[in-house]
Amino acid sequence: MLPAIKGYSVTPPWRGFSYGDVLDYYDGPRLLLERGPDGQRYLVWWNDNDDAVERWICLPVSKQRAIAICSGRIPARAAMEQPEDGSSLLVVDIDLDTAAILRAVKTAAAAIPQDSLPHPEATLDILLPESLRDGGSEKIDYIGSSTPLLGSPAQPHPAAGVAASV
Repeated sequence: MLPAIKGYSVTPPWRGFSYGDVLDYYDGPRLLLERGPDGQRYLVWWNDNDDAVERWICLPVSKQRAIAICSGRIPARAAMEQPEDGSSLLVVDIDLDTAAILRAVKTAAAAIPQDSLPHPEATLDILLPESLRDGGSEKIDYIGSSTPLLGSPAQPHPAAGVAASV
């Protein structure tokens, strides 16, 4: 049985995952880029499972932040611990037999068992899906951004650039 996650029960922004942008696949999807009906992007990490339930961690992100995380400029765990605009993570449990969402909890990274979060130095280095590319460019434009990133070319995050597996 998966450990309970403290937080507020919420209705998830979608009925189920579309699996439209699978960013990482290993014995099944492990990292997705999803959109809610309101257009909000979410990076969605597979977290854990037991015999009946699969758990996912959903991080609301802007396009720029998604690019920064996917390109390794912001470590995955740091992004979870410091969501944009003070937003919260969603932890979503899905029934393995029916794919129905059983529960969704709005919470903080601190409420998730620390050993089930990405290693603090873990960064991603994945091919960006078309939905995150502007005319095929994968360059991040920090100038004029209203959303501060954890790191920037002038002041990289201390863990940025450290390669590790997620």
